[in-house]
Parts: sequence; structure tokens; C-alpha cells
Amino acid sequence: MKFIITLIIVGFSSITFAQNNLYLTFNPKCIGNDLTLGATVQDATGASMEINHFNYYISNIHVLYDGGQIMDLSDTILLVKADANTFLLGNVSISNIEQINFSVGVPAAINHLDITQYPTGHFLSFQTPSMHWGWTSGYKLLLLDGKGDSNGDGVPETLFQLHNLGDSNFKDVQLPIVATYGVGGQVDIVVDCNLDQWIYGASPNNIGIQHGSTGVNASTMNNVTERAVFTAPLNAEIDEVSSIGTLYFVNQANGVSITWKEMTSIDAYEMIDTSGKDIEKAKVSSVNHTVRIENISKGSYIFTTFDKSGKRLNTINLVH
Repeated sequence: MKFIITLIIVGFSSITFAQNNLYLTFNPKCIGNDLTLGATVQDATGASMEINHFNYYISNIHVLYDGGQIMDLSDTILLVKADANTFLLGNVSISNIEQINFSVGVPAAINHLDITQYPTGHFLSFQTPSMHWGWTSGYKLLLLDGKGDSNGDGVPETLFQLHNLGDSNFKDVQLPIVATYGVGGQVDIVVDCNLDQWIYGASPNNIGIQHGSTGVNASTMNNVTERAVFTAPLNAEIDEVSSIGTLYFVNQANGVSITWKEMTSIDAYEMIDTSGKDIEKAKVSSVNHTVRIENISKGSYIFTTFDKSGKRLNTINLVH
């Protein structure tokens, strides 16, 4: 796995951002609830279904951070499963994660290579159930196996399979995101994967066995870019509330006022524009405080507070 990391150095000469483990999780959801394999759930129409396998490939990952800097993980390919969906991306020094871009599927340049070249345990090696359809068709971008409720009695009993193939069904996703900074400096990017949106328009009750790259296989892959298949959780960045406090801003005539409350660990703050240019930075120890920043141009800015170790406490994106 190769990591190409471009960092912008922001902050004070006395502040350094600690190296933290960065994790990426794809949280399986269905109608807003956590998805459990083998349980009876409902699709977008309310029809009952049971999911036994929900696997897909993620590739071409790019993490945007600290005013538009980019962590390039384009050489990384992940096999996401409903019950195995958290991955360590690396140990990094990052203050503020703003967006994650990725693709669903295996890139065409890799999709038709010899599967036997990969060692056991590699995501592109042999899997159970199989994620490979042969050299011609390549890997399965999505593998969904389960049962649908074909007779409407609320009990799923009819087998269905949705195995999506094809280079033409490789899809790109751009998702603004807020990371969660947990105890010990761990940084988590969590993406919700909404199964009900992914299979929208294809009822498990009657689709049967669908292995291919056209028809329902293509339309469900189109949902990746046309519907809210991948979304940011609404409750991100709520860890360590006792130390990060609350942070908000109010626009003024020629500037902006930023206020924080009950931020017990604060040691410094800074504001940068979206290019990463420093606008203002200072040391501060007041648990409750308001900073007024004047004579700034119209535009978007990022305001961040830090503790004594340089760890990011809280961030807001503000528009003046």
C-alpha cells in the first residue's frame, strides 16, 4: 500500500500536530438504521428483505484536508463488507479533514489482471463468496446476496443476487465530511452506505439472480451518483465534548466574531482561508472567549482551536 501525502504546515512555530492513526469506516445503513446481516429489514418501498452478503470495492481514495491539501491513496483498494468495514489509512499529521473522494469498483487498469498474482489475504485475491468473475468481466463492483418477500407476508423467502460488473459501472464519489477526533488522537472518517438508496428501483422481491453489467446491474450502479448512497453521518465530531466545548461565529460589518465556550483544553487558535493561507493565529488560554477578526475579504475560512500538544480541538467552516 503506497501513501503519497502532501502536507501544509499551519499554525505556530511552537505548535506541531501529533501523528495520529487515521481510520476510514463505511457504516452499512438501511432506511437510516444500522444494517445487520441476516436480519429482516425493509427497502425504500417498505418491502421486507434479508441481506446475507453486502460487499463492494472502494478505490481511488483522496482525502482533502487543511484548506484543500490532498492525501493521495489512489493505489489503495479496499474490499468493504457489511461486517468488516473499518480500515487503517495511515499515521498522519492532519488538523482538519474537509472532504473524501473515492470510487466504487476496481479501476479498469487493474480489473482484468491475473487474480493469482495476489497473495492470500489480499483484497484482490480469492474471496468467499467470490468477488471475481474472470479475466474478461473482472471483479464484482457490488455483491449483494439475500432473500426477498415475494408473497408479501413480511417474511423474506425468495433468493436474490445482485452482482454488478463492468468497467462502465465504475463510479466516482465526492463527499464533504467532518472527521471525529477521539480519545488518544485517533481520527475517524465515517461514511454511511445506504443500501436502500443503492438498490432503489430494484425490488429484492422479484429481481431474482442478476449477474452482469447492464439492466438492473447498471441502474443500481447509477444510483451511486444519482442518489444518496454514500452520505456523511449527522453526528460526526461529538467525541470529547468536555474538552472541545462549543464553537460558533457571527458575521460583523467588516469582519467576523468567533466565540467558544467551555473549551477547557484550549491553548491556541488560528484561521486560514481555503488555500491554506494564515489569516490570524494566537495563543490563548481562556475557557470562554470571543475573538473578533476584522478587515477580511468575502469568502470561506476555516477556524481551528488546539490544545497544548497541537492536537485539534474544534473547527468551524465559516463564510463571510
